[in-house]
Amino acid sequence: MLSSGNPFTISQGYLNGIQRIPLALHSLDVPTIAAVNGPAIGAGCDLACMCDIRIASEKARFAESFVKLGIVPGDGGAWLVQRVIGYQRAAEMTFTGDTIDAQAALSIGLVTRVVAADELMPAARALAGRIAVNSGPALRMTKRLLRQAQTGLLDETLQLSAALQALAHHTPEHDAAIAAFFAQRK
Repeated sequence: MLSSGNPFTISQGYLNGIQRIPLALHSLDVPTIAAVNGPAIGAGCDLACMCDIRIASEKARFAESFVKLGIVPGDGGAWLVQRVIGYQRAAEMTFTGDTIDAQAALSIGLVTRVVAADELMPAARALAGRIAVNSGPALRMTKRLLRQAQTGLLDETLQLSAALQALAHHTPEHDAAIAAFFAQRK
């Protein structure tokens, strides 16, 4: 149990335990989709926010409820949630610990869409399919650019963009896409 032991032991438990999850998901170079079909409370909400895109069923519920237990978001929620919905909304969710339904999550940008429960996985798979048909190298580089742009300056992002664009121009996927484009124009 994470709450047993002295403060140093507890801290190390977080660093060597649950905090490895947001670091691992953040370092993935492929797009990730969370399909939420029930309660995403506390660490569950944070886990959803670790993904690039979130889809919810009408049965989904979300809460940053750590304060209700007298603790803080120890798994990265303080960093994650505000990047998804902005500081003010993240502060309200985190300071109150209130639970919101799927429609409220949609209205604040926590999820991109709400679907019927039986349509959740088909919708997530369809979205994944629309993403997967694109160039793997371009997707990986685009995700890297998006991640860098969250914290980087414009000039830094433009420099990385130029470098990655130069690499993308030399991939077989780019050559195939250009050939397909010109074949359709003829």
